[in-house]
Amino acid sequence: MHAARAIAPAAHELDERNLRGAFGRFATGVAFVTAEVDGTPLGLIVSSFAAVSLRPPLVSFCAARDSLTWRRMRTAGGFAVNVLAAGHGEFARRAAAPDADRFAEPDVLRDALAVIDCELEAEHPGGDHSIVIGRVRRLRVCRDGRPLVYFAGRFGAFHPHDQEIA
Repeated sequence: MHAARAIAPAAHELDERNLRGAFGRFATGVAFVTAEVDGTPLGLIVSSFAAVSLRPPLVSFCAARDSLTWRRMRTAGGFAVNVLAAGHGEFARRAAAPDADRFAEPDVLRDALAVIDCELEAEHPGGDHSIVIGRVRRLRVCRDGRPLVYFAGRFGAFHPHDQEIA
């Protein structure tokens, strides 16, 4: 029996373009992280959302350290993660722009596959981003629908090809 060997990657320069290309080869879900500050709704589109822990219930996402929106959002002390459905691709594309009106389409919040309400637990520096940790306080889950997926700079839908894993 032979041990499996990793295939050596092709040599690419470690520049931002190649890093984005390599990181983009990992398919992710897409979420709309929202908060309200002084009566004003604020939001960010993220593809870096992840479950961290069940006990205690923790989640994370990454926000650009130079994001003015995140700087304002963090003062709320909490946030909601709205897991976007496949039909939200155009919204996500428009809302990702820095000056976008992210709340012009309220159906996006009503139609989210899950809404995870969190208290800001911690924030850690991570290069040009901040790693944000939230403690889950409440949630709502939609049992139907397909998630919005981000892969190689494009939005798409997930199409399962086998049965659910228990």
